[in-house]
Amino acid sequence: MSFENLPKGSVLYIEAKDPLCITTYSPAKFAYPGATANSSTAGGQDYNATVATRNILLPADKDILKFRRVSEHNRSEFSVGTNRIKQSSRMANGTLREFIVADKKIFSLSWSMLPSYRNETVDGAWGAEDLKTFYESLAGKKSFRIKVNTSTSASAAELSTDNIYTVVFTEFNCTLYKRGIQPYWSVSCSLEQV
Repeated sequence: MSFENLPKGSVLYIEAKDPLCITTYSPAKFAYPGATANSSTAGGQDYNATVATRNILLPADKDILKFRRVSEHNRSEFSVGTNRIKQSSRMANGTLREFIVADKKIFSLSWSMLPSYRNETVDGAWGAEDLKTFYESLAGKKSFRIKVNTSTSASAAELSTDNIYTVVFTEFNCTLYKRGIQPYWSVSCSLEQV
């Protein structure tokens, strides 16, 4: 089994550091958090430099802010809505007058049976533990930037400066769906533009 190279790439990229970086050296497997050299590593595929490069997850870049790919593994629809901030009032003659302050985007997405670690996802991008770790970190508690790729190729999406939004989490839920050597999660999140 090998990682799939998705021609369109991921729909969501999060600008962040990579705290759960996987070494691309031998053995290129992710060690569970807190694991020692003698303990076993997570199951899954070897995470080589080609896969790490494609997903913008190289070990050399783990402490640098970059747009990190979020996995497409069992992702449901990606909803983009608009929250129109406005002030409306009726005039003396009964007509409605509105003053529109701004339109802000709302993004919602979820995954079912998302593997914990990226070496088990279909595309090698961020898995459930990466998302959970980011949400619980200081970076996830304040505003951060995302890039949304709806139609361009993966390589064009990485270079593009279009569709970049500054957002905050409005909701984030992780439910342990299946437990075993590699746990699987149901993850859902909502993001709102600041």
